[in-house]
Amino acid sequence: MSLFRLLKRLAIYILGAIALVALLFTIGAWWPEEKAQPVYTDFPIVIRGVNVVDTIGGNLLSNQTIFINKKKIQFVGHDAELSLPDKVIEINGRGRFAIPALWDMHAHIFKVTPLLDLPLYIAYGVTNVRDMTSCPKAGDPFVPCPEDLREWNSAALNNALIGPRIQGISSWQLNGPGIHKRMKGLPHFFGTEDQKQAREFVHYYAGRVDALKVYNYIPREAYFALVAEAKKVGLDVVGHRPHAVSAVEAARSQKSIEHARFILHESFSGSEALRASVVKGSWREDRRAMLDQHDPELANDIFEAMKANGTWYVPTHLTRRVDAYGEDPIILEDPILKYLHPLMKWQWLEDVNKTIAEDPSPEGRQTYKEFYKKGLELTGQAHRAGVKVLAGTDYIVAGITVHDELEQLVLAGLSPLDALRAATVGPSEYFGLQDEFGEIKKGMSADIVLLNKNPLVDIENTKAINSVIFDGNYYDRDALDNLEALVVKRARSWSIACKILWEFIKNPVGY
Repeated sequence: MSLFRLLKRLAIYILGAIALVALLFTIGAWWPEEKAQPVYTDFPIVIRGVNVVDTIGGNLLSNQTIFINKKKIQFVGHDAELSLPDKVIEINGRGRFAIPALWDMHAHIFKVTPLLDLPLYIAYGVTNVRDMTSCPKAGDPFVPCPEDLREWNSAALNNALIGPRIQGISSWQLNGPGIHKRMKGLPHFFGTEDQKQAREFVHYYAGRVDALKVYNYIPREAYFALVAEAKKVGLDVVGHRPHAVSAVEAARSQKSIEHARFILHESFSGSEALRASVVKGSWREDRRAMLDQHDPELANDIFEAMKANGTWYVPTHLTRRVDAYGEDPIILEDPILKYLHPLMKWQWLEDVNKTIAEDPSPEGRQTYKEFYKKGLELTGQAHRAGVKVLAGTDYIVAGITVHDELEQLVLAGLSPLDALRAATVGPSEYFGLQDEFGEIKKGMSADIVLLNKNPLVDIENTKAINSVIFDGNYYDRDALDNLEALVVKRARSWSIACKILWEFIKNPVGY
């Protein structure tokens, strides 16, 4: 065979292989995904003989009957006081424990989350979330826009989608000059380089979101202009404590501050110089110095300012735990990773490895571990000082990680009851929804988790889920198992990988 014929045949094979891959990709991108079927309960529900956890008083109310009708709790008490309709769904609650459904107060719902693990929120008894990032522009392939989130929220409440209520929607993160220059088509004021741009940013999102999320490098002047303008239009300011702003100033300006590390940044002898270094472009997180030079009085000043201003604290200890143990089996072989699609896992591991690469030496890794543990200790101190703590995960897997964050709060020194309050009572107070969520009593929304074990004895018992009632719809253990199995199946799906990649091909964007 001549060389020409050989090359011609090889070219045909290559073109055929490319065509086959393109065909399979197209099929995968358009192949209908298996839907999670929402449960619709059209009869009243009665739970008999259950132990009700009183999240306000801290008591355990034994042998209670809970009656649910029209998506509301109509009765909590003893059977003798209750008159039931003819047709009801009866649940045996004896030996079980009823808690209000949980919240995740620092969630990131990505554009692909409905295709992947959104049902895990319901499967693990998390029926409300606060989403912390909206898209910077329409059509973003990775981050949903406020309109997307509200559409999913409506679908979940109308039994068209399995997922939680999205109670709070935040703007794209304000990080000062930088990322907006790497993304095509963003308005110039996304750089928030000065007061004028900060005010323009406020009005860009006014009426579309509930809060503006500030990040690390927004300049001081722009930050305070944004805070003042946000107040005028009725938007909350939430997110990181900007590096150029003191924690006390942030406590006076923000509704919530995220991530435990900001307390360590602001409670050592070099804190003031570190803030000043932002202007010079030389800000650097010297964790060893922050640990060795920690000043408890400075930390207490932060706690007092947060308490005085009613500033909420969302420590997200799971993320610091990953920083500390990112190369260990406790993270890399965590069973919850079975829920994670390889493309999402790759993105997550990229962040994990980037943190490790900052200082991979044994001394550096040990410092990270001490930094994480000190953060836990400071959360306990903040709680005892009267700071209002909320449970938020900032994690890559939905639902189940709320329970892991509750365990972190108990490690920090909160009691199981106080940790539970951080995911029930606290979030409802944060949103002014105390009349709907956070307790099991007459008139509240029918969002309940039935547990096989007592969470007041051991917070890990919140994972012993028997069933979940979301918006009056009853998910028994079989239904919850089916949701988990579907998410695991999706995590292994080649067609969903094609759908994710197609979104990026349609609208590529850099972060």
